[in-house]
Amino acid sequence: MNTKAIVKEYFGKHWTSRTSTYRYSSCETIASKIATHETVIDVGCGNNEFKPHIKHLTGIDIVNPAADICVDLDEYEPDQLFDVAICLGVIQYGDENDITRQIAKVGSILKPSARIYWRSNMAVRDHKHEMVNLVPYYPWSIDEHHRFARMFGWTIDFIDEDLYGRLYAEWRR
Repeated sequence: MNTKAIVKEYFGKHWTSRTSTYRYSSCETIASKIATHETVIDVGCGNNEFKPHIKHLTGIDIVNPAADICVDLDEYEPDQLFDVAICLGVIQYGDENDITRQIAKVGSILKPSARIYWRSNMAVRDHKHEMVNLVPYYPWSIDEHHRFARMFGWTIDFIDEDLYGRLYAEWRR
């Protein structure tokens, strides 16, 4: 099975959201950082939990029917550029080439002055379903965030370990 097939299978059938339990990336916390006029893309929106909290939000997801648009990030072609991207637990599957391609794609759908709110897995396999062992997690670290941010011309305003072996970061350009 390839990476996308594994991600679709696992997140389409076995995953459950814990967004409300995170210290830095709950819906209310992130929504409070977004101005009412800003346009937001929630990449890998899952259950589209941010929709009631953010006025101009478009949620995309590869498998979840709660998304505004069910589409793979690589295939998504928006009609507009966004002010903010929310990427919580989504750009973290595959190898360095996959991560590089996906970060470039997110950057391409954002305005020149934009922000990204990240939650990335440090390769922790803590979900209950055994299929989690097939998911090819990229080993995110604080150093990797800094390396990728520099590579793409972003500044990291904030980064810290969150709960469950995840990192939370805020990038700006």
